[in-house]
Amino acid sequence: MISICIATYNGEKYIEEQLLSILNQTRQVDEVVICDDNSSDNTMKIITQFIKKNDDLRGWRLIVNKINKGYPSNFYYCVEKCKGDIVFFSDQDDIWKKDKIEKMESVLNENSKIQLLSCNHGVIDSEGNKIHSYMTPKTTETMTIKSVSIHETLHAYGWPGMTMAIRKAYYDGICYNFKDLSIAHDFILAIFASNDNAFYSYDYIGTYHRRHSNNTAEEEHRIFKLLNLRRKLHEIQLYNNMLQKVVVAEFKFNASVNNALNKKLRLSKLRYDIIRNRRYKKLFWLYLKNGDTLRIKSFICDFWILSFGNYKKYKE
Repeated sequence: MISICIATYNGEKYIEEQLLSILNQTRQVDEVVICDDNSSDNTMKIITQFIKKNDDLRGWRLIVNKINKGYPSNFYYCVEKCKGDIVFFSDQDDIWKKDKIEKMESVLNENSKIQLLSCNHGVIDSEGNKIHSYMTPKTTETMTIKSVSIHETLHAYGWPGMTMAIRKAYYDGICYNFKDLSIAHDFILAIFASNDNAFYSYDYIGTYHRRHSNNTAEEEHRIFKLLNLRRKLHEIQLYNNMLQKVVVAEFKFNASVNNALNKKLRLSKLRYDIIRNRRYKKLFWLYLKNGDTLRIKSFICDFWILSFGNYKKYKE
């Protein structure tokens, strides 16, 4: 049995297009659970009308939260309501390829050791046009399947939730550890599955992430976000807070995983301090000494911010 978990909140502009991309899958799912986090726009109305006008959607249901749970908690709540053996995560504004579920289910059926599987993703703009730039994911496909280590997970995280499918039994066995910590579901699931050698990537582009001004990441023009001093510091601080929660929780991870988490947190805090205080020499030292943990793309962005960031306005 296949379930899809969709967490929605004020997504009226794109939700119907996403639902259509799920409805048109070559492998029809058994259940779609949509948890709306008390939207104030027409999201709930659009979903309700969509289900009503498609009479054969008996496994589709909308659950409306009485109070706003917040993004991570709403996702965890939604997964708990799913009954499928395999659960796919879906955002409210992305687009899936027609064969995404068919291909990923096949991989999972053929590889019992995989508990969490993530495909690749492309990027589209608000109008659905593909975005190609230095900062977007690669667009080639080899259809290969490979294990994802904790070092890869922390080095360049490229597996957002809408690319993931997880075995429900595995999720049920680990979720009690973190569902109350308000940590992004995709990040913490990747860490746990990496620790268990159960996280795998599938080199197939199965979905397209829409970048626009109203989505969670506010990434319509990603390059401007990356090169903005105030927003970059805010982004790093959010990441550090999330990573700090993982470290402080003292989960029973392998020693190598704990070491990797602590190292990443230490370096990320140092990176924040370097950018905030505009320390060029320390920036070069940081990346020269830690190329296995920090990305060259991050160095380019950090150097640009140190050179052209509006520090005068930031200090004001």
